[in-house]
Amino acid sequence: MKKTAVLIYESYCNFEISVALEGLALKNKEIVVFAKRKDLFKSEEGLTVSPDKSIDEIIIDEYDSLLLPGATDIRSAIEDKDILNFIKKFKNKIIGAISIAPILLVKADLLNGKPFMAGVNKEDLFEEGFTAEELDKMKGWNDCIKNPVEDGYIITDKIVTSIAFNFVKFGLQFCKILGLDIAPKTFGL
Repeated sequence: MKKTAVLIYESYCNFEISVALEGLALKNKEIVVFAKRKDLFKSEEGLTVSPDKSIDEIIIDEYDSLLLPGATDIRSAIEDKDILNFIKKFKNKIIGAISIAPILLVKADLLNGKPFMAGVNKEDLFEEGFTAEELDKMKGWNDCIKNPVEDGYIITDKIVTSIAFNFVKFGLQFCKILGLDIAPKTFGL
């Protein structure tokens, strides 16, 4: 069975991917945690994690999927060409991105012109230099509050995106796309 890569960065949000990680563990699907470098990274919640590998150590044929958590501040990752190139290697593979992480996929040209959810408002991204064309089909934080997506996620091609408060539904759907059937009751749904 191929593995799932999990990419972490400074202030990544652990809880947003916790259900996905538990689902993978329940089905014995191996994960490998990657980061730009093999240093300690502190999550938003204060959890210190050492990645298994640096992004330059990837052998892409060993992986069928990528999981991207949100972060308190993802700017440095969005501006890092090495991180974006790592993400681009997963084109045509299954990708789960939650909270602000779908913006990494926009920057890597994997979501442009396609519908997706992101835990940020378009106006904030315009200030960061993103264009209306890049974000045309984005359903942002306020959009999701005013008009919630019933499923709690959006699937485009093999990419599932969501926002933080839908992390349980997001995690279950990520596992489902991978062919791992996890009973929703396992996580209180």
